[in-house]
Amino acid sequence: MPLTSLVPDSWQKSWRKREVLDTYVFPVHGPGPAPDPARSLEDATEEVLDQMRRDYPDDLNERKHALLVERLSHPADRTLVIRDEHGEPCGYCHITTGDTENARIHLRLRVGRRQAYLWDDHVFIAHRRRGLHAFSIARRLELLAEDGRTQGVTMISRKNTASRASYGAFGARRTRQHVFLKDRQRTLTFPTWVEIPAR
Repeated sequence: MPLTSLVPDSWQKSWRKREVLDTYVFPVHGPGPAPDPARSLEDATEEVLDQMRRDYPDDLNERKHALLVERLSHPADRTLVIRDEHGEPCGYCHITTGDTENARIHLRLRVGRRQAYLWDDHVFIAHRRRGLHAFSIARRLELLAEDGRTQGVTMISRKNTASRASYGAFGARRTRQHVFLKDRQRTLTFPTWVEIPAR
């Protein structure tokens, strides 16, 4: 039975405008490159976020800057700044150790006691293709290991092939798939063996 036959007729137009995302899990001690010790990952401060807003206004707009500053006060969320070998802030990423919500697609995500959720990774355009995203994953996995965690979790839009490749190098395994119906602001979740037809 095709998956589209399970979608009500009144939702067929919404289905055509869908976005597909996948949840992945991966081991803390798994494959993938070790983090370059010349680079660093540090907890964000409002001062550093202000500097990044000034230096990279096209990459970090006012709305996103305000959101990152607001996240500094969330006890379960850790906002981190990616610095290269010259100490330059090149982007940001996050770790969450408790149950959370992907607010954009209105989906609750359970995070196990030995897991942590890696999310909202962003390397500024001028610093891409230098391995900084892979570094941020590898270093966060070290931080998870230090905290006694054994598994990372992330969610990636299927069209984001670069992030899928980056996490794939660390042994990421798809566990669930989600269909976000944009005009209905609803997300439907399916097991991995269900085939979601191409657009």
